[in-house]
Amino acid sequence: MTYTPYSSNKKGNYVFYIIIIVALLLIAVVAWIGLSNMNDPTTDPDTSMSETPNLDDDNSQEYESNDSSYDDSSIPSTPNDIISEVMPSTPTDDTVKNEPYTKSYTMPINGEILKDFSADTLQFSQTFGDMRLHTAVDIACKEGTFVSAITDGKVLSIEEGTALGNVITIDHGDGLVVKYACVKDAKVKAGDTVKGGDLIGAVGTIPNESSDQPHLHVEATKNGKPVSIMDFFN
Repeated sequence: MTYTPYSSNKKGNYVFYIIIIVALLLIAVVAWIGLSNMNDPTTDPDTSMSETPNLDDDNSQEYESNDSSYDDSSIPSTPNDIISEVMPSTPTDDTVKNEPYTKSYTMPINGEILKDFSADTLQFSQTFGDMRLHTAVDIACKEGTFVSAITDGKVLSIEEGTALGNVITIDHGDGLVVKYACVKDAKVKAGDTVKGGDLIGAVGTIPNESSDQPHLHVEATKNGKPVSIMDFFN
């Protein structure tokens, strides 16, 4: 066979076509493999670039690093603890019932003790000009001075006698009964209840001590025995 330039060119064209075909096949194979991987659900996508940092881990590490300086012992653990700290505790009914009741006493008038209580020592009486016992307390004041109850009580009676004049008798409880003598213009009546310091009348004149300067004559008994009202202020 005689070699000619035409045959050489023809052979070169065949080789070129073969290379083109092989390249197209390779491209087709690569494209097919790529499509297969995209459609395969078992294939894990590369998430290395899209993965977000775990903020919870960072926060937890920061909290743990500061935990040593955080003291929560002063914070109440329950709402009831919070309420008990904000609001003071109130006494229960049992506590109130068990607390003893203590009466307070106040002087019936303000003034100098003109004649003190004496159950066994004689004292001179200006009115009668002799020595006699004085089971009462005389408090000097001006006539018309207001008289008040020495403590809580109940008015037993209001009577006028020839010896002590107008007398208001009050039961102050616990066996204490007080007679407020020579009291005029009574502000209470039998059966009334009074509080310590309540006005009951005004100072008048006592017949048995008319020669003495104006004063309030106060007699008291404790369980029927004469006592001095001053004992309740000492």
